[in-house]
Amino acid sequence: MRTDYGFPPGALTMNKFSFTKTVICPLLLTALLPVTALAQPKGWNDPFPAHKIMDNLYYVGTNQLSSFLITTPAGLILMSTDYEESVPVIQANVKALGFNFKDIKILISGHGHPDHIEGDPLVKELTGAQVVVGRLEVPYAESFKNPKGKKQPIDRIVDDGDTVTLGGTTLTAHLLPGHTKGCLAWSLPLKENGKTYYGFIECSLNIQGMQFVDNKDYPNIVEDFRATHKKARSFPVEVWASSHGVFYGLDEKYAKLKARKEGDPNPFIDPQGYQAHVNEFEKKFDDVLAAQLAKAKGQ
Repeated sequence: MRTDYGFPPGALTMNKFSFTKTVICPLLLTALLPVTALAQPKGWNDPFPAHKIMDNLYYVGTNQLSSFLITTPAGLILMSTDYEESVPVIQANVKALGFNFKDIKILISGHGHPDHIEGDPLVKELTGAQVVVGRLEVPYAESFKNPKGKKQPIDRIVDDGDTVTLGGTTLTAHLLPGHTKGCLAWSLPLKENGKTYYGFIECSLNIQGMQFVDNKDYPNIVEDFRATHKKARSFPVEVWASSHGVFYGLDEKYAKLKARKEGDPNPFIDPQGYQAHVNEFEKKFDDVLAAQLAKAKGQ
């Protein structure tokens, strides 16, 4: 079983979500310093092969940071820009797939952490795309400090259940708060071999570095996470991805995709894996919450 989850050597102990005493995981840093631009962790912007997940959904992100491209006859939709320094990697991946980066008409901004939205201003400058931001992420976007002082673009604000449509493809927003207050997942239908699948791009269920007891900045974080786990489990997910490839087994699934022969199943069809993922992260949440409650009681 994989235990490093793609993080730098030494960043994690054999428990893939515990920390050593001397090294802080980069995901923890993004949680603790949400409105400050951070230098990219080593290796996170390394290239990763662009590839089709299914139908008109493609992966164009980096080695550790997910970005997704949805192609339509009316232009392209890009989801998440990662760091500003990630944008050239994303551009190269879009080109490698045979698409024109300047054809991006809509940018769906990622959840409110630097490693998912820092590149928004640059992509806006390069493409003129309409930038879509979740309503509860707007305060974060407005306070975020881009490394070059650029203001985060916001052209359209969406709520739970709102849709984004381009060229016959419609994505639906699903509010799943906890990792951030406005974490949005997105669903879309995907077709392959005459069958339509429920596609789902998760926001994040990650809890690293989060404070659940006496969190003055997010007092209802526990209630939000509990509701999110229940809601996340209710979706009829068949094909799924997430904000970091490690969360949905990108390395393993991509290797299977490359080795796939005619008639083999698409490795990204993984409904059981999605449900197991939700269950795993709910248990981690319960364990960390119990530990924090016990510590608070002991004080």
